[in-house]
Amino acid sequence: MTPQTPNTPHGAEEIMPSAATLRRRVLSLPTLSAIAIGGSLLVFALVRIFDLNWSEVWSNIRSVDPIKYLLAIVLYYLSFWFRGLRWRLIATTANIGGRNGVGIPRTLTLSGIILMGWFANSVAFLRLGDAYRGWALARESQSDFPSSLGTVLAERVQDMAAVLILILSAAIWLILEGDSKVPGWVVFAAFALVGSLILTLIMMRVTGSKVANTLPHRFQNAFLNFQKGTLGSFSSKGLPPQITLGIIGWLLEIARFYFVADAIGIEISFGIVMFAALANAMLTTIPTPGGFGFVEGGMIGLLILFGLNDNEALSLVAVDRTISWISVVFCGGLLFVAWHAIKAKNSSNPPPQ
Repeated sequence: MTPQTPNTPHGAEEIMPSAATLRRRVLSLPTLSAIAIGGSLLVFALVRIFDLNWSEVWSNIRSVDPIKYLLAIVLYYLSFWFRGLRWRLIATTANIGGRNGVGIPRTLTLSGIILMGWFANSVAFLRLGDAYRGWALARESQSDFPSSLGTVLAERVQDMAAVLILILSAAIWLILEGDSKVPGWVVFAAFALVGSLILTLIMMRVTGSKVANTLPHRFQNAFLNFQKGTLGSFSSKGLPPQITLGIIGWLLEIARFYFVADAIGIEISFGIVMFAALANAMLTTIPTPGGFGFVEGGMIGLLILFGLNDNEALSLVAVDRTISWISVVFCGGLLFVAWHAIKAKNSSNPPPQ
């Protein structure tokens, strides 16, 4: 564990300030157990449920158009910039650092932190990357960790609201196309997630002080700061542009999925693309690393429901996951290692006073 420095957020130094700490979490029993469970379910589905011709699947994968595949990658990583800009607006609204946004990092920096957080979620158990993002924002803005973590929760609420809007739009699109196979469970799950998050915000506002009083004294201030960071992220003036940026980010992810399908040569309705890409995002919330096992099996089943054959569905999901998961592990991991190496060097060689 790296030593705590003056700009390390109080109470957060144990969250994940070093690559060694993350490595311990990745190799922990809960993470390895989650990988084993997800992998077992996926193998069972591929062997027992789906009717696959592996030579055809491999032929589909080998036929990928590299230009369209590269375009899908570019659009996907462009979405991080819009997510970074939204997070900056959220943190400014919440007054993180207490200086009206003066100490909040630039959009590009926040985009990089989001990518590193997604990397951590892709290799560790129970969405550890969300805690990492709160820690990193607190460190960069020289603010407290609970308030910064509150902005991550607020962003999650906005994310699910944007997903719900787009899922309803996709359902309407499919109905207008005459497709009667709109999966009700996806719409229900989106409503349930948004409803539960909104209920959490309401309970936090109504009973937050009472809850804080029941906590041990050393946790009371942390909880109140977390409440302040979360609820302070919402304002009638700031919410519309934040939701808009969130929708743009998700539309870029939908575009990624569309161009992956196009790169393989699979003809698919844009309404189905929207539905599938957003269902993919919801499945990644399952607490296995990157949603491993559940995302692949769920997506293949969903695409088959929409009319793709088993081989096309597996080919599309496999190629798409090389972008939405494997590339995040690779690119996010490189950024994570470089980021912490630079921070460690700067900590050991502080500028002269």
